Amino acid sequence: MLKTVPTEDHLARMYYELSLLGASAVGAKKRWPYTPNGMEDFMALAADMSRYDPRLFCLLVSFIHANWKKIDPLVLRMKYASMRTPEAIAVIAEFLIALPEISREEYYFLEYLQRGLKPVAQQFFYQHLYSPGGSMGERAVEAPLREYKKWGFLACESPILDEATRRTAGTRDAHSRKNILIRLLAQNDSIGISDYLEALENKISRQQALLDVRSIKGIKRIGRGRGARWKNP
Repeated sequence: MLKTVPTEDHLARMYYELSLLGASAVGAKKRWPYTPNGMEDFMALAADMSRYDPRLFCLLVSFIHANWKKIDPLVLRMKYASMRTPEAIAVIAEFLIALPEISREEYYFLEYLQRGLKPVAQQFFYQHLYSPGGSMGERAVEAPLREYKKWGFLACESPILDEATRRTAGTRDAHSRKNILIRLLAQNDSIGISDYLEALENKISRQQALLDVRSIKGIKRIGRGRGARWKNP
């Protein structure tokens, strides 16, 4: 399916083709070495390409959520054999399964896309994105989103579901949250619960945040109530 690392022209063409399918994307009809035929061909090729472009991955999450009824899941699954990483489809589905508003039928559709796939050997989800020893790669290792991690990948980029509200998808498990909290405490003299919640994009409750903070061995509290702050001993 994917013949080579996608160039800027290849990505521009993919955005152009997805816009014709109804995606909120702007691209250009550049030359590329592909002849996709039908929605499912585009989904499979775009999923492989998305490992080189977080913006494309984000677009696919939103597009599949809005257009899942137009996609034949059996036909898409038949494309897996020709994909470099069919598990990318499983990751997309994982982000959508976690949404509270999905219908039962959409859940079944997404679950079917994941059937038979297994987590890959641990690796970065995004190719050629992280520089050796860079902060982005370090964050991906320390605090990956659960949806990537479940399928063997490391990445911390949250797909944006709504550009207007900047609503994002994705959650972090206790281990990832703890690493974020430890980093916050190391970088600041003290932190409030609101600082921790902001670092997690307010994806957990205040009560859970308080439990997380209290779980850090030796941590000291300064003050009481909502104005309390926390620091390393």
